[in-house]
Amino acid sequence: MKSSNRDDGWLAGRLYFNREDKKVLIKRPRSGFGYTMNLGNKWTWIFHIIFVIIIVIFIRVL
Repeated sequence: MKSSNRDDGWLAGRLYFNREDKKVLIKRPRSGFGYTMNLGNKWTWIFHIIFVIIIVIFIRVL
């Protein structure tokens, strides 16, 4: 398994995509603070889809 501390998987220094890394949340190494989600993990996409569905439902109810 590749470590998220390496430069492998970082796109433009802000997005992280690594299918071999099973972590969902990754700390940004260069900025010193903040987290990003591993876009190579299926649970990240499931979370995003559920989040979008909740937002759409919320907007329709209002």
